[in-house]
Formats: sequence, structure tokens, C-alpha cells
Amino acid sequence: MLKKLILLIMASVLFITGCQAVKGVDLNKMILNNAKINSSESKTTASLDLKYAKSKVKDKDFLKVLNLLDNAKLEVQTKMQDGNTVSLTGNIILYKKGKIPVRLYMDKKQMVILLDNARKPVRIPVESGSAADEQMIQDLQNKLLSPIVRNLPNPFPAHLKVTPNTTDTVHGYKVNGHKVKATVYGSEVPKLLETFLSNLSKDDAAIKEIVNAVNDVNKSMGDDTAITAEDFKVGIEQFKQMLPDLKNDPSFKSFFTSKNYIHTDIFLDKHYFERKTSTTVKIGSIPEGEGLTGVTLNIKNENWNINKKVKASQIKKYSKYLNENATPEQFLATLDKKKSVLYSTMTSLIYEPSKVLKKSQVKVTNNKGKKADKITFNSLKKGDVIKVYSNAGTLLAAKEATGKTAVLTVKQLGKKSGKIYVSIIRAKHSESSRVSIAFKAEKK
Repeated sequence: MLKKLILLIMASVLFITGCQAVKGVDLNKMILNNAKINSSESKTTASLDLKYAKSKVKDKDFLKVLNLLDNAKLEVQTKMQDGNTVSLTGNIILYKKGKIPVRLYMDKKQMVILLDNARKPVRIPVESGSAADEQMIQDLQNKLLSPIVRNLPNPFPAHLKVTPNTTDTVHGYKVNGHKVKATVYGSEVPKLLETFLSNLSKDDAAIKEIVNAVNDVNKSMGDDTAITAEDFKVGIEQFKQMLPDLKNDPSFKSFFTSKNYIHTDIFLDKHYFERKTSTTVKIGSIPEGEGLTGVTLNIKNENWNINKKVKASQIKKYSKYLNENATPEQFLATLDKKKSVLYSTMTSLIYEPSKVLKKSQVKVTNNKGKKADKITFNSLKKGDVIKVYSNAGTLLAAKEATGKTAVLTVKQLGKKSGKIYVSIIRAKHSESSRVSIAFKAEKK
């Protein structure tokens, strides 16, 4: 199911940008020019909305994942110094749980990932190719992209609007360029794919370019096998003959519907570099969704400093790192289990929840004036982590117990009576459900 979903999205993105000149704006240049970006800065925000009925999701683990990802957001800023050196800084925001800070740095030698201010980042060695290999890949991309792009079909005119010679604000600066609005529905993808294959089969020059590029790659890898233009044409025709079966396949057919679509607003600068986008991917028909009936992904992006000097932000050196083979337990040990949102999230997926606290285990003393208020817990075990939340869900205090009792202090719970919420995390368990604890007003 996931592979078919990705196929639909990728096909839609491809066709949505594959247009000839419209109102004097050659949109194919956007695809070709974006492949020439060597450095840039960007800001991306993404949000995910899931549609599902909890009563219809039979798999409890799948329901945990749906509950976790629904209304999740991602906010990151990326600095691409060059094709090998990139940094990313931002937050994953989980609904009702909080923010998970994310940092990443990658160069030719390594990738370093720091999640939720862990005491040890994860370091993964990177096997980068030689300069000659990288140049070969770049040359191959250039050779393949042009013949493919010029044969992409125009999206349906009713779903395409181009506004030439206009302006927009990118990263706080006014930029001259062109605006494009386009939509592709799932029901239109088979026709667009068929048109693309027909266009390509008639373009002998494009086929020759593609065949030569493929043969060059084979030769560089020590393979003397060569395909001919005629072989390639036969392959196109065979794929075209498969399309009717693909369209009538029940599992694929459910994706080729108007309930599934991708819509994008794109702003290009005068050099046809993509500077600003707002994209919505809507999946309203999901076969075998196991209770999941809809997915909406919204993505907004801005790009600036294109092909200018950009310095990726390195992550400071640590004395110790985790490697890519670290176990979940080893990674969890690097997180602050009192405050880490990621710790709470991961343990909720891999462990059973802790048994909830009894109200009799908690006593609240709402002190008068500037004296800090106290929350006393009893009947604990050494290593238990206890947390106190406000009525609004804000974490007020957290502590790891060193014995059977523990006292947490809060500067001010409130002069009037009210409620707090408490939870506990026990070893090899996730955080318990929160229990409401009433407290009295301050004494007059």
C-alpha cells in the first residue's frame, strides 16, 4: 500500500511541473535549473493530518503510531554548503506532547544527528565517492534530465494557472519572478503517464541521449552490455501495454481517483529557481488502510542564497557518540527522561505504560505568599520518575526518586483552589496516564 501511495505522489509531482511555456513562462527550466543548485539556505514547515476512527483500528500498535503522528509538525532550517556538506536545525512538534529538537550535520566523512539534546549524538560514517565518481553522477543527471523533461506532458489546463512577471516576499526580501498554481488528481495520472510515454517514444533524439547515458554508466562499472535505441523503444511500448491492466487493478484503481490529489503554489525567480512553494498532498482513498481513511500533508518552503556562499552549522564535538548500531535502550539512556519528549514518545511505543499513581500517594501543599508550593509523593521506588503538569498540560516539575518519597516544588500553583495532574515512569515502562489531584486555596 505504501509503495503505491509513493508512486502516486511521485508521478503527480513529476507531471505537475512538466509543462511547456505558458504565458511566456517556460516551466521546464525550473526542473533543469533546480538541478544546478550547488548551495542554498531554506526554511521548511510541514504538517500532517490523519483521518481515522479509533474504534476501527484493530492493531493497537498501529493506533499508537496514528495517535502520535496525527497533527504532527516539522519546522527546520537547512544550510547546503555544497553537494556534500549540509546542516539542518529545527523541531519535530508532536500534538499534546511537545517539541523534539533536531540537529543534523553531514559532510564527506560523517553524518552526526543530535535529537532532543541527547548526551550522545549518533555518528554514522559516510562513504563518499571520489571526485570523479561525483562528477560522473552529475553528468549522468544532466544527460538524463533534459530528454525526460522536454517530453513531460502539460497538466490539464483547467488545473494550471501561471502569473508571469510578478513579485513575492522570500525570507523578508521582495523578489521578482513568476507564480504557478497547479493541481493533478489521481484520476488523471494514467492519462498523463500514457502521454509522457507516447511523447518519449516519438523523440528519437531523446531516446538516443538516454541510451547513451545508460551505456556510459554500464561501461564505467565494467559492464560491456549495451542497449540500443530500438531496445528502449520496445521497452516503452511494453510498458504502455501494461497501463490498461494497471488502471484496472483493484488496488491501484482506488488510488486513481479524484479523492487523491496534489496541489502546489510555486514562486520562481527570474532565473527560474524555485524560491517559494506551498504544497498539499491529499489522500482521501486508502485501500487496506486498516482504519486509516485519509492523509493530508501540507508543506511550505522558502529558498534563498542560491549558489552563494553558505556555511553549514556544525554540531559541537562530543567526547562520546553512539553509532548506527546502537540499540533503542542505549539511545534512551542518553536522553533526560524527566523532560525529554522523545524519551516519553519512544517508551510509549516500545513499553507498556506504568501503573497510574493513586491519589493517596500525592499530597499538595499550597503555601501562602512567596513560599514555593510542595507536591509530596510516597510509596515510590528508587529510580521512579514523577512529573507534575498544569491543568493546561504544561510540565511544571519532574524528579527522579532516590527513595520511597520525593518532594517537588512549584513556585506558584495559584492562590485559589485548583487541580494539577501527576504521572510516573517506572523502569522498563512508559509514562503512565495522568491523574488529577485537587489542591486547596492558599490560607488567608
